[in-house]
Amino acid sequence: MRAALFTALTLLILGAALAVDAPPGRKTPNAIDRESGVLASLVFPEVFDRIVVDGLETPIQFRATTYLNIAAWNAWCNYHPTAADIFNRTRFRRPASEHTRDNKNVAVLYALFRLYEASPVSFGGNSGIPVFSALLEREGLNPNDRSTDMSTPVGIGNRAGRDTARLMAIDGWNAEGDIAGTPAQYRQPFADYTGYTPKNSPWKISHPFRWQPLLESNGRGFFFRQENVVPFAGRTIAFGLTRSEVRARRAPAPFKRGGATVKTALKSDVAALRRHARKVLATSAALTTEQRVLAEYFDNKGKAFRTEDNPAGLPGIATALRFGILGPANDWNLDDDMVYGLGGAVATLDSMVTAWKEKRRVDAVRPTGQTMEFLFGERKVKVWGGPGKKAVRIRAGDWQPYIRTMPHQEFPSGSSCTCSALVEHAKLNAPREDLPFGITVPKGSSKFYPGQVPEKDTRIEFKNLSEWSELCGVSRLYAGVHFEPSIQAGVDVCKGIGESSQKFAEELRDGRLMGKWMTWLPEDTEKFWEEE
Repeated sequence: MRAALFTALTLLILGAALAVDAPPGRKTPNAIDRESGVLASLVFPEVFDRIVVDGLETPIQFRATTYLNIAAWNAWCNYHPTAADIFNRTRFRRPASEHTRDNKNVAVLYALFRLYEASPVSFGGNSGIPVFSALLEREGLNPNDRSTDMSTPVGIGNRAGRDTARLMAIDGWNAEGDIAGTPAQYRQPFADYTGYTPKNSPWKISHPFRWQPLLESNGRGFFFRQENVVPFAGRTIAFGLTRSEVRARRAPAPFKRGGATVKTALKSDVAALRRHARKVLATSAALTTEQRVLAEYFDNKGKAFRTEDNPAGLPGIATALRFGILGPANDWNLDDDMVYGLGGAVATLDSMVTAWKEKRRVDAVRPTGQTMEFLFGERKVKVWGGPGKKAVRIRAGDWQPYIRTMPHQEFPSGSSCTCSALVEHAKLNAPREDLPFGITVPKGSSKFYPGQVPEKDTRIEFKNLSEWSELCGVSRLYAGVHFEPSIQAGVDVCKGIGESSQKFAEELRDGRLMGKWMTWLPEDTEKFWEEE
């Protein structure tokens, strides 16, 4: 493999800066080294961008990107002077003379390919396998080379990908649909195996404070009921936290008698719900262009505002922080970027696991038309009238949020939880707090209102990382998919996760691991990572 092969690659995942402003000037040697990383510059944009971002529900996206980062780390660490893999192994480390950029990237490529081959469903399906295979061949590599010679980057990559895949298979996500012993021909990937049953039906609210699955339509006459997305996720592996640490994180429930029926509901709880609903409706009626843009930008955690001219869209939340802001600001090299990338991935997954644990425990209702009808009956309410139109008055039960209501519970907000954890982690790596940056959203690039929103190219400036995190949370109110208390609850319940994720990555970088994630595994788990 040519030494210059990776240095010439552009960061396709960012497009041409993708409207996230980076410090100007010529690229430094560290920047060239950083941008050579094959996960971000090559594999994700060519193989995983569409199938992971567009094909998976958000929590499953988070799991996918976390394991991609873990597999990359497990290969890369063998070409670093001190780092261990997540199994706390250093015995495969290569001599310093072999710690070259090419060796690192070849090992990472094979690790990612083997991980993907092992569980295509975890990454959005198998359509990317021939693309990945062709990518390897284009770069002079043999996709069928399954050597496990640990003196070569191919062997190291194959072993790293295989072992990461074996961990992924026992992490509790039921990606293959086999946890409950279902026969192969009837398996449903990521299906619930824990017996979660909603208290309400799509047609009737019997428990006004509990989650209600909605009736959705494809617009062509086919209607379907929401199923709660991965209600078991709060019981799956968090890498920087033990099971007891996740369990101890609790958000005070928003209602005194959350399990009440319509007949037994406390008046104070109904009044509180009505008050929060009025805030949602008032926000809907006064939506500005900037608020609509923020609602969509933060809703799509992977990419948003794709256009024909920029099919990659704006960078995802974690991508913007890592490659658009902190990498250039710190002038990281490839090794620095790998450490940050692992910590950020763990912060993303651990915050999601924590939020989902609480979502299931509290099981709270979201803002919906039926909720509004329960609270306001036949009354008319003032709401957003549509792109380019004034606010209108409609029957409360006909109200809909600005964007689709996701099929999982209201409380706490997963978005505010994850954004706050990511920014907490980012601040630990930021040269200063006041890192201003911005995004430019092209006219008419909305996924939900294509050609109509925004009405013109819209520029949004963020003064610093803290403001970005705050707007991520409040954007869920703009979108109409959360009541206000859920936003702060998400921040509160995930406080400290950015710090624990940073510690996880630093320990591995230094060759020491407390192994908190291993406490999630059953005692009889086969320790495959100890095999020679």
